[in-house]
Amino acid sequence: MTAINRNNDSPATTNSENTENSERSVAIESYLQYTKTILPTMAKSLNRLSIKSANRLVTWPIHNDHCFQRVVLDTICQAPWYDVIPSPAYKNLSLEQALAAKALCEKIANNQVCLTTLNNQSKAWRNKQAKFDF
Repeated sequence: MTAINRNNDSPATTNSENTENSERSVAIESYLQYTKTILPTMAKSLNRLSIKSANRLVTWPIHNDHCFQRVVLDTICQAPWYDVIPSPAYKNLSLEQALAAKALCEKIANNQVCLTTLNNQSKAWRNKQAKFDF
């Protein structure tokens, strides 16, 4: 009788990979929801409300979905995202990158990071002129 070699690690590896892929998919969906809908809506609301603080109009420097995607991806890559992640980025994010993108979106939405600073850093990585607000 011939012995069949069964790899006992295979189901665990498959379950681990399935869990990782599921976690990655959830993080990417959240990142896309934030950058396509939540953050642009928040930015437009801030602009409509004309919130004033210390005699200055408080608005976000960006409001389009692709700008939020640029800023988030550049920030997690610490460089222009297209130098690090193949296009389309959302399909090629690693689990770590997807989780970092989701976490950064949550921080932006909760005003835990300065979006102007992130936007200016993104532009600097791309050799674009930062907008000065005087």
